[in-house]
Amino acid sequence: MGSVRLYAISIAEVRGIFGASDETSTALRAVAADRFGGSTPALPGLLGKLGPVLRRAPDAPVLRPDVPSGSDVDAVLSGRHVPPHRLDACWTLLEAWIDVLARDSIGRDCTEAQLNDFDFALARAEVPARYSLRSLLRTDLEITLLPAPGVVAGWASHEQALDLADAWRSALDRLDASTREVAGTILAWLDRFPGWAADARQQDRAAPDLVAVLRA
Repeated sequence: MGSVRLYAISIAEVRGIFGASDETSTALRAVAADRFGGSTPALPGLLGKLGPVLRRAPDAPVLRPDVPSGSDVDAVLSGRHVPPHRLDACWTLLEAWIDVLARDSIGRDCTEAQLNDFDFALARAEVPARYSLRSLLRTDLEITLLPAPGVVAGWASHEQALDLADAWRSALDRLDASTREVAGTILAWLDRFPGWAADARQQDRAAPDLVAVLRA
């Protein structure tokens, strides 16, 4: 089972994670330490005496492919190249940081087929294709982190998010019950964007855009 998650966050703030300022880096490192902690060490004892024989020292950290490490934190914050075998962990890290920086988020578990069915129901209700849920994934985030297997991310501007909400609202009565329930829940969340934009202006921050992450 996959998932789709929507975040209310300025695309500039997402891109600003890469090559972040010292202040931002310090804050994001604290988030990573809190959520993921340190790496799990290898077994001590007898194996420790075999170090010279082994390709990797047995007391070196064991890096799980899905759990971010300190090196992953350094790579993402500096905007350095991430090797393919660390992409999954780095996307987990990036999404954790987006979650913290975002005004709010909403998501649900779904399969590719369910996502397609939802967008097809919108189309039958005469919602233009540019306002489908999958359309949010068509505009690249334009970040240095390459896509991980099974992960697709995209975004829509603040104004486009408001237009999407208007298009869905006008079609609610034409949707079947199950699609209307899901669309209504997301729509209620999208309706908070103007308030978040007002808060952002008071805090001298950019108005939130709509960032989407699909995990297959």
